[in-house]
Amino acid sequence: MKDQKNFRYIEWKSPEEMHYSAQQWSSSLAFMKDEHLFFEDMLREYTLPIIESNLIAEVKTLIDRLNTSKKEMMNLNEKVSKHKNGLDILVDGINQPEEEKKYKEEHRALLNEVNAFSESFRQLKKDIFANVTGALKKQKQKRLLK
Repeated sequence: MKDQKNFRYIEWKSPEEMHYSAQQWSSSLAFMKDEHLFFEDMLREYTLPIIESNLIAEVKTLIDRLNTSKKEMMNLNEKVSKHKNGLDILVDGINQPEEEKKYKEEHRALLNEVNAFSESFRQLKKDIFANVTGALKKQKQKRLLK
């Protein structure tokens, strides 16, 4: 997996920019939630071609990865939501350098976590499409040979 980037620029980000980033994360995670449902439906829809193509073991692994990914996404969404709610520490007008530093470090950690999750989910999607496409091609070849 790629090395996690060290995002030092967060130290200079304004609270508004941090809020915007967190909003973007929430939006991306909500879209990924819909994508999870799409892939679950797709794997259900193409069960027969998968079985006929002897790809059951590979697809079972993909289903397990999809379920794990869904749980990770829900946990990450909860973290992002809590993070957004904690933004007031930066805008309350009270000088709290330790708490503000902790919030920015949490923001940086979440940025790395969201990016890593997005990359792993992107790979999962590629793997699912490759297997389903392979199953459909095999099914089409069998029909042509008959």
